[in-house]
Amino acid sequence: MTQQNELDLKGALPLSGRLVVEASAGTGKTYSLTALVVRYVAERNVAASELLVVTFTRAAAGELRDRTRKALFDARQVVVSGEVPERHPWMGSLLAGHEGEIEARLNNIEQAISTFDDATITTIHGFCQQALRQLGLRSGARLGSELVENTRDVVDEVCRDLVVQRLAPQAGALSWPAMKRNAPNKVLTQLTEAVNALLNNPGAHPAPQVAAGIVPANHDTIERLADWVAVVDEAVKRVRERRSDRHELGYDDLVTQLRDAVTDEANGEEARRMLQSRYRLVLVDEFQDTDPVQWQIFDRAFGDGQVVITVGDPKQAIYRFRGADVHAYLRATSGVDKKELLTNFRSDRELVEATLGLIGGVHLGDSRIAVTPVRTPESAPVRALPAGAPLQIRWVPRLAELLGNKPPTWERIEKPATKSRLAEYVTLGSKVSSPRARRAILGDLARTVVELLENEHYGEGTSARRVTPGDIAVLVPSHANAEQVVGALNRAGVPVVRTRTGSVFATAAAQQWRVLLAALERPAYAPLVRAAGLGVFLHEAPASLDPDSPGSTARVAELQQLCARWADLLADHSVLTWYDHVRAESGLVEHLLADLTGERELTDLDHIAEVLASELPGSGHSAAAVRRCLERLVGESDGSDDLGPQMRRIDSDAEAVQVTTLHACKGLQYPIVLIPFSWSMPSNKGPLIYNGAEGRVIDVATKQGWAGGGIPESDKGREHRSNIERRADQLRLLYVGLTRGEHRTVVWWAPGKDAPKSALTIVLFDRDEHGVPLNTPPTDVDSAVTKSALKIPSFEPTDTEVAAKLAALSGRVPGLIDVSTVPARTAVSRWGGPPAATAPATLAIADAGGRSAANPAWRRWSFTGISRTRDEPYSPMSPSPAAPVVGGLDEPGNVDDVAAPRHTPLSGPAVPLADVAAGTAFGTLVHEVLEKFNPTSADLDVELLEVVEAALRRNRVPVDAGVLARGLVLAANTPLGPLAGGLRLADIDRADRLAELEFDLPLASGSGQIASADIGRVLLATLDGADAMRPYAVELAAGRFAVDLAGFLQGSIDAVLRIPAAGGGHRYLVVDYKTNRLHARGAADPLASYHPDLLVPAMEHSDYPLQALLYSVALHRYLRWRLPGYEPSKHLGGIAYLFVRGMVGAATPTHDGVPYGVFSWQPPAAAVLALEELFATGRAA
Repeated sequence: MTQQNELDLKGALPLSGRLVVEASAGTGKTYSLTALVVRYVAERNVAASELLVVTFTRAAAGELRDRTRKALFDARQVVVSGEVPERHPWMGSLLAGHEGEIEARLNNIEQAISTFDDATITTIHGFCQQALRQLGLRSGARLGSELVENTRDVVDEVCRDLVVQRLAPQAGALSWPAMKRNAPNKVLTQLTEAVNALLNNPGAHPAPQVAAGIVPANHDTIERLADWVAVVDEAVKRVRERRSDRHELGYDDLVTQLRDAVTDEANGEEARRMLQSRYRLVLVDEFQDTDPVQWQIFDRAFGDGQVVITVGDPKQAIYRFRGADVHAYLRATSGVDKKELLTNFRSDRELVEATLGLIGGVHLGDSRIAVTPVRTPESAPVRALPAGAPLQIRWVPRLAELLGNKPPTWERIEKPATKSRLAEYVTLGSKVSSPRARRAILGDLARTVVELLENEHYGEGTSARRVTPGDIAVLVPSHANAEQVVGALNRAGVPVVRTRTGSVFATAAAQQWRVLLAALERPAYAPLVRAAGLGVFLHEAPASLDPDSPGSTARVAELQQLCARWADLLADHSVLTWYDHVRAESGLVEHLLADLTGERELTDLDHIAEVLASELPGSGHSAAAVRRCLERLVGESDGSDDLGPQMRRIDSDAEAVQVTTLHACKGLQYPIVLIPFSWSMPSNKGPLIYNGAEGRVIDVATKQGWAGGGIPESDKGREHRSNIERRADQLRLLYVGLTRGEHRTVVWWAPGKDAPKSALTIVLFDRDEHGVPLNTPPTDVDSAVTKSALKIPSFEPTDTEVAAKLAALSGRVPGLIDVSTVPARTAVSRWGGPPAATAPATLAIADAGGRSAANPAWRRWSFTGISRTRDEPYSPMSPSPAAPVVGGLDEPGNVDDVAAPRHTPLSGPAVPLADVAAGTAFGTLVHEVLEKFNPTSADLDVELLEVVEAALRRNRVPVDAGVLARGLVLAANTPLGPLAGGLRLADIDRADRLAELEFDLPLASGSGQIASADIGRVLLATLDGADAMRPYAVELAAGRFAVDLAGFLQGSIDAVLRIPAAGGGHRYLVVDYKTNRLHARGAADPLASYHPDLLVPAMEHSDYPLQALLYSVALHRYLRWRLPGYEPSKHLGGIAYLFVRGMVGAATPTHDGVPYGVFSWQPPAAAVLALEELFATGRAA
């Protein structure tokens, strides 16, 4: 039954104004949001282009886009069939009304599907960027600025300059008594932290404001405090000026610029009108993560004519450290119509009840943010894991061997100590050593995991299923805790992976890279080479490099030669091509995977290589340049869980326990959740940040005590305010962790040093004798009379009190919360692995992502890598498949290329490109030109000459720019044959040409392998007997390539052309540019060698038919996902290989309607589909 304040997805839709949808964990927030979008599209005729959905991360935006698209397709099916799925009861509203209304809804849905790419579903920063672009000069923003991901370099640069300027004349100018004098590094660190905090919190107010009555503490001077504040202000000003001078924008700059645009007195009304005319429906997801500046945009930009729906859960507002401000949420939602999501679709019924018994009624930092009851649907399991309570609390008693070294606090003893009383006190009242408590909990956690794997089952009887490692997640506060958990589970023989646990550049693998690159940069310096020799890349035995060991000098000399050779290879090849070679030559994979934890390090090493390659594209990078790039990336790594490409990857796709941070787990769910370390309160680092009367305040003088203006403005008052906010953050973070579980949650508590004020301690012990939460508030700083009165509730119960409090707590939900103690030491037996019936079939060296780690066929394949196996084994020095092979690199490298058989001589048009340069460098140059030129330019000769000249400045190729431009003008004006409807490249607008379409396809689900001969067998089964490529298929089936394929297939299609189809619509033609010289140098009749019949053997010689098939499969997958109503037989337009030397414009001769220089082939749709099935499953259909 729907409650009065509950959101009813079948209810009336607001026609205008604002609606707040407030969720709880697991209540289907994203599902509800997409349902609202579909209903507005269908019932209110909101077009895709009138839809704005904003969220706060790229991943969330991608998920929203995918789920919205799918919901539209599901809705279309419902309207067409007239049947409402049981899982989507709200879709019944789409069938309400008369036939004409239903038909109109279907038309609206289909129109939205066909124009879905017009919808704006993006991040807040993506929306701001688009809006500023649409507003143009009206925005007042500086045009032509470049958006940069990271602006910390500018901050570091400015702060260093300022510190040097201020400290040079007077070393102690910016120091203060609490700091050692002449400590420029500390000054620089604190200045950088203060500036970053101000820049990352738009709209925040800096403090202190130096004025009358402000008195610095520590006997310092008001002048020094004022000087510090002035330096911070100056640094912020200079950073903004320097960004402006460099035409750079940070993400927060986008937000402030759009806010300024819509609030500007002169032009704001016009800016608002433009946005209002564009969007009718505005939905803001994850609204609890907004900040005041972001909300100002939506508040001012969209008025009564739009529907503005905000969806969020303030109980999960955990990103204050990134600038999110839950107080902005509370202010924005006050007095607005509010609906709630009250059904938990995530967890078992009894786990929901147990979790509410633990945290129900708890205020998460504000009385307006309280944990309220939710229900479960009737279909929810009651208890999927029948053998134990759904919620379990394990606590560490004060056992003697866990106590710290400090003596008891005697003030806690009510009466003079007796011998027996002292013994009781030592057992019950002392603090447990936090490191010892962690060790005890780690052992207990490992034992718990092993017991779950060996004894726990889902269900009972014949339908029972054993718990597997992949069912379990361990949620920890920090990345350091994650490493501790991984170590404990490794020792217990349990497979474990880290997920979203920090930057890859903050790992040991980054240090291995640093050491290796230092040795490559200075191979003559023996100490650096010795250090590299002990690393994972060279993995020498320490004794072999010991200067006192016989033979070490000779061995070091050999390594020096190797490092010098590797440095030369790096200078000549791309980073990834070089890394593939080093990886193979050094035996890195075999060395690392021989160790239990090696797969983790190998994943990190590979990941770093890929990021370095993206930072340093192309080739010709010295070891010094790569090392400097690495150092910069290491310096930029921080503790964030939203690092984009630098986010540490999962080291295995195999069944494994997942370890991640509490911040990173938001939005996720796991069958079984273990939370071992939430009993400790993290330290407060960086500037103090808190909410003041006028909004967010950032204390830029955190380390400098200052007083005046009363208790709230004192150093203690500021710290108290900040601690209150941190406490609220931790309570909400604990809520996130406790609500991730589907079937069971286990949480540990220990009375360690930092436990008294921790979130878990508050939740467990701030209760009355019946277990009801008291929500004891901290002291109100504004009403405090003295600094000593500023208190935040803390709890240090004795063991007796712990037992009593937890018993009362569990008594609130009898049988659903189990309480037990943790022993000081736990004997953990190693897990024996899954039963034989469920064990993986192949484990070679170590399980590596669901594949055999020793499988030599597993790698990132490209067409070039496959084709080279025909004559020689795969070489890691081929163009790296990890960076898709782009135009030119798949063509013959010698200048003579392939001489095709002579054909009847022609006397005809000139062939400008006949004898110009050849080889891969020339091919790359031509591909770059054809990718970038505008084919429909009014003056194609000028256009191509300019593009050629620009490309030659980047590519040192001995060719005359004018000759090359003339030749390419002719190629662009050559008809492409029947498959292109006789069109020329010059006829096809850029909007109908998709250049360099990159693809990355898993082979055989990423874990199996494919016999290359099966490609030929598929072709023989699907090609017509008269097909020109059938003889080539026979060779493929007979084993033309002596290789099996496993891993991934990557590549880049030169161009996909959208060609008008007969009868309407379009077909999509794969095009590949070829610069191969098929004629003999100096031939009198070069054009004769490009006769269409002679292109067949030329194609076969270079294995281009295989390339064409790979590209066709890639295009098929692309169109299947991107093109509504896609039909392979209708939309796949075949392939055209353009040998540009033989394309000479309108004068190009033809044979049976096919121009010289153009190879055309239409593989049957059945062949493409069968190959797609082979590549996807490893099995030929």
